[in-house]
Amino acid sequence: MHITVFLDPIDKNTIIYCVEGLKMKVLIINGSPRIDGNTSIALNEMKKVFEKEGIEVEEVQIGQKTIRGCIACGFCHKNGRCVFDDEINEVNAKFEDADGLQTMRTLAHNMSFLIKSIALGKERYGLPEKEKPQRTNFIR
Repeated sequence: MHITVFLDPIDKNTIIYCVEGLKMKVLIINGSPRIDGNTSIALNEMKKVFEKEGIEVEEVQIGQKTIRGCIACGFCHKNGRCVFDDEINEVNAKFEDADGLQTMRTLAHNMSFLIKSIALGKERYGLPEKEKPQRTNFIR
């Protein structure tokens, strides 16, 4: 594995780490029925961070779509798609390409790893510079 470090051409204070041959992608699913509502504002803040970190982001808006609840019929397990032909079948293929929609256990393992890594990095390098607090106004 080869890691390249370079400065962001737009923000010279940002260092970008590029791991050769490793492309990461996060799928964000917005379930709010309001397309440009508060949820969208919050998700856009996450997208900015992911994109700044070199992680590809795809957002899917499903809040205004009709989606049936799971009836535990097992059809998806056997056929790889839901028995109800709705938006879930279209989004399902996107899950396979994404690195950010795994199980809660995987999230817990990764968080544990990061917590330990931060502790080790803190010993060696100290703490990173804290970002200046910037309030996001959700009330228009």
